[in-house]
Amino acid sequence: MFEKVIRENQTKTQLVLALYVAIFLFIGLLVDVVRINAPSLQEGLYALIFFHITPLVTLGMGVLALGAIGVTILYFKRIMLSGSEYKELLPSDRSLSRQESDLVQILQEVVRESNTPFTPKLYLMEAPYMNAFASGWSEQNSLIAVTTELMQKLDRDELKAVVAHELSHIRHGDIRLTLVVGVLSNIMLLAANYAVYMFMGNSRDKGAQSARTILLVLQFILPLITMFLQTFLSRSREYMADSGAAYIMKDNRPMIRALQKISTNYAQSDFSEVDANPTRRAAYLFDPKEAFSTHPTIENRIKALLGR
Repeated sequence: MFEKVIRENQTKTQLVLALYVAIFLFIGLLVDVVRINAPSLQEGLYALIFFHITPLVTLGMGVLALGAIGVTILYFKRIMLSGSEYKELLPSDRSLSRQESDLVQILQEVVRESNTPFTPKLYLMEAPYMNAFASGWSEQNSLIAVTTELMQKLDRDELKAVVAHELSHIRHGDIRLTLVVGVLSNIMLLAANYAVYMFMGNSRDKGAQSARTILLVLQFILPLITMFLQTFLSRSREYMADSGAAYIMKDNRPMIRALQKISTNYAQSDFSEVDANPTRRAAYLFDPKEAFSTHPTIENRIKALLGR
């Protein structure tokens, strides 16, 4: 079962990457049709795809897509933590506060008790809301980030349950998929908007006009495609991580209390616009926006933990 989940998440990641590159190439082809002033859309696409005419913009978009993937892999930590003050919590750092040292110890306990053969890096993120996330391209370069508010407001067992939840995400192999959807979807929308407004041209030929119309329609379709990509982030991954935390803790109550406190924290204050980094939303432990969310409701998560 465990190996099956990991394989499924790996396959989903590959599919998302392939679709992401394909969309970039399709946009490039449409812009090239406009650029060469094709007499018809079919003739233009045929000439470009079979290199009767060099598809310069398409090649550029392909390079851009692969470059964005490379940057995401190499600099995911900066991308996921950007927009907030943060610091890495190291066991050897004697300047850590008592709470910070305890958080480091909690991670070590969870790693040991779950027989996990690796230890993710641990980051404390300055934020007024209670949340946490795991990220990384592989187990070896994975990280867990916890907000200061979460560290301060949860008791030790609850905090341990949250850390166990995030470690479970890493162990289940879904952090790469979350990273791909969270980061690359935003890059895709930015690149597509830029292509539409910068390479539209003034051609009146039928092929160029058709390509231009499709590009304009994509302005409305691409956000829907982004939502489709997010459906790859099955809500079951949160149920599995919650169950993973309960299994490691050998008790479901700390995770239930943590979810209740986090939900109450968001209900009492409007944090919807506080986080300036949109790439973290899919990775967070809790998403207050339930509509179209990749997360199930707190009520359903608690029912699952209770076996109802």
